[in-house]
Amino acid sequence: MNGPGLLALQLVDIDLDHVASQERRLPERAALDAAQSAHRNWRADRARFAAVVDEATASITRSEQESASIDVKRSRLEQQLKTIIAPREAEALMHEIDTLRANRSALDDAELEAMEVQSEAEASILALDEQEPALVAAVTSAQADLDAALAALAATREELTARRAAAIEALDAADVATYDALRARFAGVGVVRLDGRRCTGCHLDLSAGEVDVVKSAPADVLPECPHCGRLIVR
Repeated sequence: MNGPGLLALQLVDIDLDHVASQERRLPERAALDAAQSAHRNWRADRARFAAVVDEATASITRSEQESASIDVKRSRLEQQLKTIIAPREAEALMHEIDTLRANRSALDDAELEAMEVQSEAEASILALDEQEPALVAAVTSAQADLDAALAALAATREELTARRAAAIEALDAADVATYDALRARFAGVGVVRLDGRRCTGCHLDLSAGEVDVVKSAPADVLPECPHCGRLIVR
């Protein structure tokens, strides 16, 4: 079994795994997410104020239409009142006219209130619109930073992938099959070395006797760590 070759392949795969982990945890990705979230919140706020403007505008339109209808009806009744002689009939018409005046006044109040709401919402939209260029610039900048970071990692991955291909070429099919099985079994790290007396896979120390067993193994045999079972390259 080609111990040095297996270890070389393992070290390259560890570096590739590290690149993948870096890619998932890039601070630039978090920064872009934050910038995009801020812009989404801005859009939600603007949409909310725009809905308020639309509702207030519709309310103003309704008030104006109802007021116009009341004005027409009141004018007709006032003209009719001029021709009435009977006191009781005149009193009924005046009561109806007074009711129309009260309704018209209530509509005017509602319209003024809606206009105030509309004005405040429009002012809020203007203030928000002033903020958008900075938010868009933040998203653009964060995206550029993330793209640059991803490009750097892609270059590193390309170099490591080439090294991995060369490492595999130096191994026979049986060694590669053994390596793949170990890598799957031990969560990516199946071939390790000793760092003094410590296994670099499970990070536990071997006893002096266990170290002697590892070091006395035949050159073509890779002993297992007595603690984790990974293959140790001397």
